Amino acid sequence: MSSPHPRLVRIVRLLSIALLVLAVCFRVIHLDRKVYWHDEAYTSMVITARPGNYLSRGLFQNTVVKPADLLAYQHFVPTLSLTDMIARKGVEDAQHPPLYYILLRFWAEVWGTSPTVTRGFTALLSLLLFPAVYWFCVELFESSLVGWIAIALFAVSPFQLVYAQEAREYGLWTILSLASSTLLLQAIRSPSWRNWVLYGVSMVTTLYTALFAVWLAVGHFFYLLVVDEGNQLMKLPWRLGKRTVLFVITLLVVGLLFMPWAYFVTTSGGLLESSTSWITVPLPLIDSIQSTIFNFSRSFVDFNFELSNPVAYGFAIPVLMLQGYAIFVLCRHASRRIWWFMLTFVGSTALAFGLPDLLSGGQRFTVTRYIIPCFVGLQIAVAYLLAIYLTRLQRWKMQAATLVFSLLLTMGVASSSVYIQSNTWWNKVLNANYEQVAAIVNGSDRPLIVTDAFGYNPASMISLSYLLKPDAQFLLLPPVGNAFSLKTLPQDAHNIFLMNLPEVFRRQFIAKYQRSLTPIFQDSWNELWKVQ
Repeated sequence: MSSPHPRLVRIVRLLSIALLVLAVCFRVIHLDRKVYWHDEAYTSMVITARPGNYLSRGLFQNTVVKPADLLAYQHFVPTLSLTDMIARKGVEDAQHPPLYYILLRFWAEVWGTSPTVTRGFTALLSLLLFPAVYWFCVELFESSLVGWIAIALFAVSPFQLVYAQEAREYGLWTILSLASSTLLLQAIRSPSWRNWVLYGVSMVTTLYTALFAVWLAVGHFFYLLVVDEGNQLMKLPWRLGKRTVLFVITLLVVGLLFMPWAYFVTTSGGLLESSTSWITVPLPLIDSIQSTIFNFSRSFVDFNFELSNPVAYGFAIPVLMLQGYAIFVLCRHASRRIWWFMLTFVGSTALAFGLPDLLSGGQRFTVTRYIIPCFVGLQIAVAYLLAIYLTRLQRWKMQAATLVFSLLLTMGVASSSVYIQSNTWWNKVLNANYEQVAAIVNGSDRPLIVTDAFGYNPASMISLSYLLKPDAQFLLLPPVGNAFSLKTLPQDAHNIFLMNLPEVFRRQFIAKYQRSLTPIFQDSWNELWKVQ
């Protein structure tokens, strides 16, 4: 595709380089502006070796504290080492392997633990996405044109920008998924021991970044079953080809190297199940459909519209249709080696999370951070579609591709510009509206927030503490359940708020103190009541 059109490649390359400069600016601007939400606050607790249970046991004991006391759990303690961090994380948070957090700890030990610093580490890492996606496209499509178009699309992608500015491992997972897939293609093309070792190292690294990389390996396996000419699956005697055997051996070694973390995963089953049980709660069908439409359009356009906003569908549905058409063109025009790899790259993750939702209910497929390979694969498929049409002899196809490419880049730049100026975004989930909560509390004289250690509250209160004035106070209780564990209220609190406490507690509070409660804030995750 690229060699017969050197002028086109040069133009797209220059455009992509200009957009790369813009992408760097997008990633480093306003890193501190958005709420440092629950998961990011938990990241800081992990790297300082004091994850959630240590916070709950230390402060949520009918204790009155200030925001600074909660924020202290975001800073290092000299007596807690890297080994303590890994061991405590393995016991409490095995669902997130440690590689990203180890790297972030080294970074934070040098530069500090502020939100700007932790997000800055992710932003810098995210720049590796661009060589990774280019390398992948050149290896799979043997086309520099597809690679440069993909770089342009990824540079202005609002979805990629969102996770490039979040102190979590998802951006690194994206990079390693592309790198390991490229190394697999390289090992298939040139099956030397060196290439298979490189692929094995990349898969170990990817698994130590994200557990869900196991589905990427599954996709790789099914790809090899089809494209390896040595496989004889439908004949007797049944046998596997040399490259498939080398792949299986490589994955067995990868599995052995992953055993230390797999131990934590298997021994923390109860805690792991309780912390992820929410994904099995079914959503109403209309909510699932709306979330899926929005999620799969966010790679190209995202203005943080509400699901109920009809204007949003005018952007989202055409983008979905474009991605569907891109897959169709890919399967129709590309060789089996190419289209089957893209289908297994996207499909292994999609089926892993989509099928359980269909069969038993749940919301796995609506969680964007779980299905990142799906979004990445569809973005690359669109890059291939544009490259195909830009190199067609028919003038109308070239014009159509130019128009679509221009619209995608325009929507991406506009979406990213809105994102970096915003104080919150959809990915802040639990705490997306905490600026409103903080404004209510900060507008009160000597405020006191009463809450407990149930569920997401501990890390969420740290998130809120970043926004509160220093003289605000918290009264932190153990998980209240059906018991009324509140012993006494501080005498110096003028304005008392109950936050995220169950109805049974509120009724007992009213009965004991003879005060009425007024709801003053509510969203899908939080409730704030003011004591009159």
